[in-house]
Amino acid sequence: MKITYSSDTINSFGGINFADKIIREASIYDTIDQTLGIRGVKAQYSYSDLFRSYLMLVLCGGECAEDITE
Repeated sequence: MKITYSSDTINSFGGINFADKIIREASIYDTIDQTLGIRGVKAQYSYSDLFRSYLMLVLCGGECAEDITE
């Protein structure tokens, strides 16, 4: 990983891709799907997608699910 220094303002979204990669490589999302199973036929998202979106929200400093649309 190449590290560069910058005078730009750093925000809470800077490391979210790294955090997601670490969680994905640890097979956490696969474990969630295996444990909870498949959602209904009409469901567009898996359980791991739901957990992932909420986890990323929290890691970025969000406080509630309504922050996802803002």
